[in-house]
Amino acid sequence: MCCGKCLQKNCIVTAPDDSTRLIGVNETYFSPDDPCVKYTCDRISDTLMTIEMVKACAPFNPDDCEPGTETTDADGCCKSCKLQDVCEVEAEEIILEVDKCRTTVPVTVTSCVGHCGSTSRYSAAANSIMHKCECCQEDTSSQRQVEMTCEDGTKIQHTYTVVESCRCTEAECVPGTTARPRRRRR
Repeated sequence: MCCGKCLQKNCIVTAPDDSTRLIGVNETYFSPDDPCVKYTCDRISDTLMTIEMVKACAPFNPDDCEPGTETTDADGCCKSCKLQDVCEVEAEEIILEVDKCRTTVPVTVTSCVGHCGSTSRYSAAANSIMHKCECCQEDTSSQRQVEMTCEDGTKIQHTYTVVESCRCTEAECVPGTTARPRRRRR
């Protein structure tokens, strides 16, 4: 005597705390321990499969945020904020090399590092995307001289620029980086 064929009606989800939960086909279950993880139950041929999906978030550092602008997306997974202008001097010790001549000891070279408030926003009046660009650039700099030794044994004086302070400076945005709006045919 034949009893028939058993058909699976639910998927089993095992949570990080080793508890189990049954979810039906096309249902979604969000992990209570991690809002970035969700499980769905999909039918593939005659088999039900539990699919785990992990949402990836953009890197987030609260120290880079303007105070009071931190938000979390609707499912509570990813955090974001309005970035504050961070533009500062960064120093690095390197051996300078120019035209087969080089310093014998490392010298301190400085640069501007950070991010500034650039935006691309639609303007109804212009019917296009308007750009506001700012770059982290040197505000003040000075010249320094260093002695370099060349391959042939001669010594030369070389002048290089040292960044002393940085700031966010308005810059020209590169044109043509945003597609023009396309009109739909009806």
